[in-house]
Amino acid sequence: MTGVKGHNTLASRVKALLNAHEQSKRSISPQTDIARRLRQRSNLQLRIAVIFTTLLTTGFLFTSCIESPVPGNTPQADSSAWTTSYIHDSVATVDALELHFYIPVNAYPTVATTRPLKSDSSVAFVCAAAFTLLDNGKIDGLFIENGNVKVNWVNHTLGGGIIIPDKSSGEKPVIFGTDMGKSLDSSFIDSVAALKASFFQQIQMVRNGEALVFRKDVSLFQRRALCMWHNELVVVETSFPCTLQKFADVLKSCGIQNALYVDMGSWDEGWFRTQHNAVTTIGLMRNQTDKQSNWFVFVAKD
Repeated sequence: MTGVKGHNTLASRVKALLNAHEQSKRSISPQTDIARRLRQRSNLQLRIAVIFTTLLTTGFLFTSCIESPVPGNTPQADSSAWTTSYIHDSVATVDALELHFYIPVNAYPTVATTRPLKSDSSVAFVCAAAFTLLDNGKIDGLFIENGNVKVNWVNHTLGGGIIIPDKSSGEKPVIFGTDMGKSLDSSFIDSVAALKASFFQQIQMVRNGEALVFRKDVSLFQRRALCMWHNELVVVETSFPCTLQKFADVLKSCGIQNALYVDMGSWDEGWFRTQHNAVTTIGLMRNQTDKQSNWFVFVAKD
């Protein structure tokens, strides 16, 4: 397992923020001093500099994925495809469960609160991201889109989240545990917004290489998750229904270090664009597509 290097990465900033949360709960004096200094510094650059340098010694965080033998090597884009954003669909069977690895080529991740159009050739992949509340159709949990706080309400029943950095940063997304939302305080929200990054809450399936436990959930649905694989963010989906536990265990078997669920069941419809610019629809149920409220998207880098 290879650690994230450097003090100036998004991963280091997340580590600092989450560790600051832990320190504040324990009333440790160095954290009190950090908080005092943060209050004294109104300049945004200085404020983020403090976040960079605080408490970098925790063992929490997201790391690069262990190289996995399945489902094969990440495809090499040929010269004719460099100007096209598309998804490579790689299929593998692991522990008797058939998986699709949706691997972006010349595309980067983001989120959206306006439904992406299939006619937009810059869009390579779309699926529902955060849950949608059944009673009012709104996004379930904290949701930040490119620095804009769309939902400033934390769901304390969801234990995971993902920060997706701004395209210009050149950094990798970070999937992490949120202490059931307790770490998503105003300092965290302000910092993600200041970085023009995106964030949403969901169920974490795999954390630091270990499958989480979902023994009480025996429901059978098609499953889909955002996963760090070969140090890149990919989408992994089952071909057929299974339990959350089976899915989490198989993701662990694939060598995935951190994985975050996305909305499925009746909200499972999505689509991706192939190298030949054909649109392929995904999802087995697809009967609440019009009720989707937010989306995870891969869009063209260029």
